[in-house]
Amino acid sequence: MKEMEQEKLKVEESLNIISEMISTTKYNISQDKFIYLMWGYAVAFSSFGHYILQYQLDVKMAWLVWFTMPVAGIVNAIYFSRKKKNAKVLSFTDRALASVWKSFVAALFIFLFASPALGWDGVYPILMVLYGIGTAITGGIIKFRPLSIGGYLSMLVGFVAFYLGFEIQLFLLSLSVIFSFIIPGHLLPKKLNV
Repeated sequence: MKEMEQEKLKVEESLNIISEMISTTKYNISQDKFIYLMWGYAVAFSSFGHYILQYQLDVKMAWLVWFTMPVAGIVNAIYFSRKKKNAKVLSFTDRALASVWKSFVAALFIFLFASPALGWDGVYPILMVLYGIGTAITGGIIKFRPLSIGGYLSMLVGFVAFYLGFEIQLFLLSLSVIFSFIIPGHLLPKKLNV
Protein backbone atom coordinates (compact mmCIF):
# COMPACT_ATOMS: atom_id res chain seq x y z
CA MET A 1 0.00 0.00 0.00
CA LYS A 2 2.75 2.39 0.96
CA GLU A 3 4.64 1.54 -2.22
CA MET A 4 1.61 2.43 -4.38
CA GLU A 5 1.24 5.78 -2.61
CA GLN A 6 4.93 6.58 -3.18
CA GLU A 7 4.63 5.64 -6.85
CA LYS A 8 1.51 7.80 -7.20
CA LEU A 9 3.40 10.68 -5.56
CA LYS A 10 6.31 10.25 -7.99
CA VAL A 11 3.92 10.37 -10.95
CA GLU A 12 2.27 13.53 -9.61
CA GLU A 13 5.67 15.14 -8.99
CA SER A 14 6.77 14.25 -12.52
CA LEU A 15 3.60 15.72 -14.00
CA ASN A 16 4.06 18.90 -11.95
CA ILE A 17 7.65 19.24 -13.15
CA ILE A 18 6.61 18.73 -16.78
CA SER A 19 3.75 21.20 -16.41
CA GLU A 20 6.09 23.79 -14.87
CA MET A 21 8.63 23.31 -17.68
CA ILE A 22 5.94 23.83 -20.32
CA SER A 23 4.66 26.99 -18.67
CA THR A 24 8.16 28.50 -18.38
CA THR A 25 8.83 27.98 -22.09
CA LYS A 26 5.62 29.70 -23.19
CA TYR A 27 6.10 33.15 -24.65
CA ASN A 28 3.84 35.84 -23.25
CA ILE A 29 3.67 38.56 -25.91
CA SER A 30 1.61 40.82 -23.67
CA GLN A 31 4.80 41.34 -21.63
CA ASP A 32 6.16 43.19 -24.67
CA LYS A 33 3.07 45.37 -25.12
CA PHE A 34 5.07 48.31 -23.74
CA ILE A 35 7.68 47.97 -26.51
CA TYR A 36 5.12 47.99 -29.33
CA LEU A 37 3.41 51.04 -27.87
CA MET A 38 6.67 52.86 -27.12
CA TRP A 39 8.04 52.43 -30.65
CA GLY A 40 4.68 53.13 -32.26
CA TYR A 41 4.10 56.37 -30.38
CA ALA A 42 7.75 57.47 -30.67
CA VAL A 43 7.75 57.09 -34.47
CA ALA A 44 4.22 58.50 -34.90
CA PHE A 45 4.93 61.60 -32.79
CA SER A 46 8.36 62.12 -34.37
CA SER A 47 7.05 61.94 -37.94
CA PHE A 48 4.06 64.14 -37.14
CA GLY A 49 6.34 66.54 -35.21
CA HIS A 50 8.73 66.64 -38.16
CA TYR A 51 5.83 67.59 -40.42
CA ILE A 52 4.59 70.35 -38.09
CA LEU A 53 8.06 71.80 -37.52
CA GLN A 54 9.13 71.72 -41.18
CA TYR A 55 5.95 72.44 -43.10
CA GLN A 56 3.86 74.50 -40.67
CA LEU A 57 6.46 76.35 -38.60
CA ASP A 58 9.23 76.47 -41.22
CA VAL A 59 11.89 75.18 -38.82
CA LYS A 60 15.02 74.45 -40.85
CA MET A 61 16.35 71.61 -38.71
CA ALA A 62 13.02 69.87 -38.12
CA TRP A 63 14.69 66.49 -38.57
CA LEU A 64 16.25 66.88 -35.11
CA VAL A 65 12.96 65.57 -33.70
CA TRP A 66 14.17 62.11 -34.77
CA PHE A 67 16.77 62.13 -31.99
CA THR A 68 13.99 60.63 -29.89
CA MET A 69 14.78 57.33 -31.63
CA PRO A 70 18.15 56.72 -29.92
CA VAL A 71 16.45 57.39 -26.56
CA ALA A 72 13.78 54.79 -27.41
CA GLY A 73 16.59 52.46 -28.53
CA ILE A 74 18.28 52.76 -25.13
CA VAL A 75 14.99 52.04 -23.34
CA ASN A 76 14.49 49.05 -25.67
CA ALA A 77 17.99 47.70 -24.97
CA ILE A 78 17.56 48.03 -21.19
CA TYR A 79 14.14 46.34 -21.33
CA PHE A 80 15.34 43.33 -23.31
CA SER A 81 18.61 42.92 -21.39
CA ARG A 82 16.62 42.78 -18.13
CA LYS A 83 14.09 40.41 -19.69
CA LYS A 84 16.87 38.12 -20.90
CA LYS A 85 18.59 38.21 -17.52
CA ASN A 86 15.36 37.26 -15.72
CA ALA A 87 14.36 34.55 -18.22
CA LYS A 88 14.63 31.01 -16.93
CA VAL A 89 14.45 29.52 -20.39
CA LEU A 90 14.56 30.96 -23.91
CA SER A 91 11.79 29.37 -25.93
CA PHE A 92 11.76 28.82 -29.67
CA THR A 93 9.39 31.79 -29.94
CA ASP A 94 11.83 34.00 -28.01
CA ARG A 95 14.67 33.03 -30.35
CA ALA A 96 12.55 33.39 -33.52
CA LEU A 97 11.28 36.84 -32.56
CA ALA A 98 14.75 37.99 -31.55
CA SER A 99 16.03 36.89 -34.97
CA VAL A 100 13.22 38.71 -36.79
CA TRP A 101 13.76 41.97 -34.95
CA LYS A 102 17.58 41.82 -35.08
CA SER A 103 17.25 41.41 -38.86
CA PHE A 104 14.82 44.33 -38.92
CA VAL A 105 17.27 46.57 -37.04
CA ALA A 106 20.13 45.57 -39.38
CA ALA A 107 18.02 46.39 -42.46
CA LEU A 108 16.84 49.63 -40.83
CA PHE A 109 20.42 50.81 -40.31
CA ILE A 110 21.41 49.83 -43.85
CA PHE A 111 18.64 52.00 -45.30
CA LEU A 112 19.25 54.85 -42.87
CA PHE A 113 22.92 54.95 -43.84
CA ALA A 114 21.94 54.70 -47.51
CA SER A 115 19.64 57.73 -47.20
CA PRO A 116 22.17 60.16 -48.75
CA ALA A 117 22.10 58.01 -51.91
CA LEU A 118 18.39 57.16 -51.85
CA GLY A 119 16.96 60.38 -50.44
CA TRP A 120 14.55 60.40 -47.51
CA ASP A 121 11.59 60.18 -49.84
CA GLY A 122 13.03 56.86 -51.01
CA VAL A 123 13.87 55.61 -47.51
CA TYR A 124 10.63 56.32 -45.64
CA PRO A 125 8.50 54.00 -47.81
CA ILE A 126 11.10 51.26 -47.29
CA LEU A 127 10.93 51.77 -43.52
CA MET A 128 7.14 51.44 -43.64
CA VAL A 129 7.49 48.16 -45.52
CA LEU A 130 10.10 46.97 -42.99
CA TYR A 131 7.80 47.83 -40.07
CA GLY A 132 5.12 45.82 -41.82
CA ILE A 133 7.34 42.82 -42.46
CA GLY A 134 8.53 42.71 -38.84
CA THR A 135 5.07 42.95 -37.35
CA ALA A 136 3.40 40.62 -39.88
CA ILE A 137 5.99 37.90 -39.19
CA THR A 138 5.71 38.46 -35.45
CA GLY A 139 1.92 38.20 -35.66
CA GLY A 140 2.27 34.92 -37.53
CA ILE A 141 4.73 33.47 -35.04
CA ILE A 142 2.65 34.36 -31.99
CA LYS A 143 -0.68 33.76 -33.74
CA PHE A 144 -1.98 37.27 -33.06
CA ARG A 145 -3.98 38.32 -36.10
CA PRO A 146 -4.19 42.10 -35.40
CA LEU A 147 -0.38 42.30 -35.50
CA SER A 148 -0.26 40.46 -38.84
CA ILE A 149 -3.05 42.56 -40.35
CA GLY A 150 -1.38 45.74 -39.09
CA GLY A 151 1.87 44.60 -40.70
CA TYR A 152 0.23 44.03 -44.08
CA LEU A 153 -1.51 47.41 -43.88
CA SER A 154 1.85 49.03 -43.09
CA MET A 155 3.36 47.38 -46.18
CA LEU A 156 0.46 48.68 -48.28
CA VAL A 157 0.94 52.21 -46.90
CA GLY A 158 4.66 51.92 -47.71
CA PHE A 159 3.86 50.93 -51.29
CA VAL A 160 1.57 53.95 -51.71
CA ALA A 161 4.22 56.22 -50.14
CA PHE A 162 6.69 55.45 -52.97
CA TYR A 163 4.43 57.49 -55.28
CA LEU A 164 3.94 60.49 -53.00
CA GLY A 165 6.11 63.37 -51.85
CA PHE A 166 8.07 63.57 -48.62
CA GLU A 167 5.56 65.88 -46.94
CA ILE A 168 2.77 63.30 -47.33
CA GLN A 169 5.16 60.46 -46.44
CA LEU A 170 5.56 61.93 -42.96
CA PHE A 171 1.81 61.47 -42.41
CA LEU A 172 1.90 58.02 -43.95
CA LEU A 173 4.76 56.99 -41.68
CA SER A 174 2.59 57.88 -38.68
CA LEU A 175 -0.29 55.91 -40.21
CA SER A 176 2.03 52.97 -40.84
CA VAL A 177 3.05 52.65 -37.18
CA ILE A 178 -0.50 53.26 -36.01
CA PHE A 179 -1.51 50.19 -38.04
CA SER A 180 1.50 48.03 -37.26
CA PHE A 181 2.40 48.92 -33.66
CA ILE A 182 -0.12 51.13 -31.85
CA ILE A 183 -3.46 49.47 -32.65
CA PRO A 184 -2.14 45.90 -32.20
CA GLY A 185 -0.30 47.01 -29.05
CA HIS A 186 -3.53 48.25 -27.51
CA LEU A 187 -5.40 45.13 -28.65
CA LEU A 188 -2.96 42.73 -27.00
CA PRO A 189 -4.77 40.89 -24.24
CA LYS A 190 -3.45 40.96 -20.70
CA LYS A 191 -2.07 37.47 -21.23
CA LEU A 192 -1.40 35.80 -24.57
CA ASN A 193 0.77 32.70 -24.36
CA VAL A 194 2.18 30.85 -27.35
